[in-house]
Amino acid sequence: MDTKEILKTVQLFSSLNESELRIIQNYCRYQELRENEKLFDYDEDFKLLCIVTSGSIAIYSNGSSNRLIARYLPNESFGELNLCGIAPGNAQALALEPSGVLLFPTIAFEDFVTQHANIGAKVIYQLLSNISFRIRETNKLISQNYGWVSELKKAIYTDRLTGLYNRQYCEELLKENKEYAIAVIKPDKFKAINDTCGHKAGDATLIALAQTIRKASPDAIHIRYRGDEFIVATTNADIFLIAEQILAAIRSINMTAITSGQITSITASIGTGNGMLDQKLIDSVYERMWSVYHKGGNAIAMEGAR
Repeated sequence: MDTKEILKTVQLFSSLNESELRIIQNYCRYQELRENEKLFDYDEDFKLLCIVTSGSIAIYSNGSSNRLIARYLPNESFGELNLCGIAPGNAQALALEPSGVLLFPTIAFEDFVTQHANIGAKVIYQLLSNISFRIRETNKLISQNYGWVSELKKAIYTDRLTGLYNRQYCEELLKENKEYAIAVIKPDKFKAINDTCGHKAGDATLIALAQTIRKASPDAIHIRYRGDEFIVATTNADIFLIAEQILAAIRSINMTAITSGQITSITASIGTGNGMLDQKLIDSVYERMWSVYHKGGNAIAMEGAR
């Protein structure tokens, strides 16, 4: 596991140079979690930044419903505010499957800042900058006297990298109790692009995929569901036909410029289905996509297919 490369994906460390990242690396520890093992429990004083390297970590709020409030996948991080002493509240972090996490720092954050003042100042500045940016953007939207509500919703529900709707918007769709035909799309061998060509090429690939999916299905709802996975939802079209159009369009993406010629093409695995849009429908279509993916991909699985 290349800890330094993982750290580069964390926005909090985005301003650090190679030598500074090596110092951060020295204050990280790796932890493996078994399925259903807790990273932290309710009311525990957890003051670490957590970067998920494998598996998935769920955050649950306490109460009678033990509600799932967040789920983090590889290359996603949480706990930035914990470094400032702001506790996560009455919440629990649990591994949904065998998982790996990178934790920072191995000493109290205050001690780290004292020992490495320059790096600590950059990290704190980035944290405050992120918070200030969100406040400024919110104030800007609220100060507008025309269309500010829709703009605020757009900021909340839009994925910053691809411009598609994000998973939070998908959660809102689930509350509508409406029927949709959906496709779940995952590029084949995407990890190879990150590993071979770097994360910039990986991000450029995700942007190209998003643009291609949107162009191939202009009348549908387009969601970056998580990581490299997308959902297309529609209420009045043949979802298998849409999936065929999307797959053909993805096959035609010219990857040469994105990867400097190291990878020239990309394919995808797609699952389709329809019904009342709820988590059960998404999970079932996701499983169809996953079955295609494990058979080599570059294909579509529809409801009833084996």
